[in-house]
Amino acid sequence: MKQTLITVIAALLLQGCASSNQQSSSNNKAGGGGKTVTQSNPEAPKESYLYNGKQVEKNISTIGIPFEITMADVERQINANVKDLVYEDNSMEDNNYDNFMCKVNKRENISVTAQNETFTFLVPLKVWAKVGYKVLGVNIPPQELNFDFNVKFGSKFSIAPNWEATVHSFPIGYEWVKKPTVRLAGVDIPVTGLVEKALNSKQDAILKALDDAVRKNVEIKKYIVQAWNTAMQPYLLSEKYRTWLKVTPTELQMTPLTTVNNRVKATIGIKAITETITGTKPTFTPVTSVPDLKLVTQISDDFQVGIMAEIPLSEAAKLTGDTLVGQNFAFKDGKYNVKVTEIDIYGDNDKMVIKSGLSGSINGKIYFKGVPAYDPATKSVYLNDFDYDLKTKNVLVSTANWFFQGKFAKSMQESLTFNIGGQIDEMKKQVQANLNKPVSKGVTLNGNITELTPDKVYLTPNSIIAVINAKGRLDIKIDGL
Repeated sequence: MKQTLITVIAALLLQGCASSNQQSSSNNKAGGGGKTVTQSNPEAPKESYLYNGKQVEKNISTIGIPFEITMADVERQINANVKDLVYEDNSMEDNNYDNFMCKVNKRENISVTAQNETFTFLVPLKVWAKVGYKVLGVNIPPQELNFDFNVKFGSKFSIAPNWEATVHSFPIGYEWVKKPTVRLAGVDIPVTGLVEKALNSKQDAILKALDDAVRKNVEIKKYIVQAWNTAMQPYLLSEKYRTWLKVTPTELQMTPLTTVNNRVKATIGIKAITETITGTKPTFTPVTSVPDLKLVTQISDDFQVGIMAEIPLSEAAKLTGDTLVGQNFAFKDGKYNVKVTEIDIYGDNDKMVIKSGLSGSINGKIYFKGVPAYDPATKSVYLNDFDYDLKTKNVLVSTANWFFQGKFAKSMQESLTFNIGGQIDEMKKQVQANLNKPVSKGVTLNGNITELTPDKVYLTPNSIIAVINAKGRLDIKIDGL
């Protein structure tokens, strides 16, 4: 009897212990009292990157090179190149003594005016001529004449696709300064009509000679090569961020020549690939020839350059950790509690991975993913398509489904917003300043950034890179062009 009683008491005690253990296990599974009940160790997303460092940002741009020529410049250049002899005709054919040979030389400097896209030239000339003629029906042997007159002619000036000057002149008239005469029997007899007739027959040849002199001596192409090589020079955009603008010209454009207030104006447009490069100064090789000219009605203002803002991944993790690490989150009216213990950030191709350490009702690691994007309204980088990593989600669904009903994911996403407005504004200010300054002797940049638009955001092993496309206008002024 005594033995039976002891056995019953022992059985009751064992049953009580079992119930107590079962209840304790049940409490652990429920997370009551803040005890750790769920171990979270999902497989971490693999770390990988599409880019190993900052990429070269390329755009298609047009750089304007305006030029303006005063009539004083035209006069100086023409008089420097049309030095003395303008025209010479050494032939003397017998045609009833009505023959004419001559040498035409520039007497004084040529003057030029411009109006309605037409140049007007006043050319002072002196002429030596040998003329055979008749006086009162009598054949007079050829005599030498010297006389002065001014030729006035108009000219349409244009640039051919091969950059040669094209000149089409037409006569306007001439005026006598010293009329031609011959001395016969001690009397000076004017032969103006005879000489005018001879000059008229030679007028086209004289004008052609003037055109040829202008075309051969007005060297435009060498200035275009200079402009092309000037555009190719790397320009410093930001010393602080070691950012350079590299220009690779691909096409040359030019507007028609126009005359305004006795000045000739046009704009050369260099269509080019504009690249933003970080690091050391890029190199370039000067050219000796340029593509043919393409005539356009206007040069577009479509200069573009990529501004790059950078957020180190370590800084992004620190900023997020400063907000979340040590913070407690309650679920189900306090039935479950978790505390953030660590934050780390890395890349998985085009997505950003956020690893969060937790303690409390969940103990271990969980992972989120999102695609970095730029919000121009707030000038911030944020995460698009933000969600739990699939393997983390599968673990939580099976062990702690209640975790999805809290505000943890929303708080995590909000903390992963990084303002880069200050960096962008500073970069824009530096670019603006460096696009408005002399860069070498006789070469000045004149640019203006008018618009900033989002381009792309990508990850490198060290940073989040946000590219902002800066649009505006860029002209290069070259003295002497």
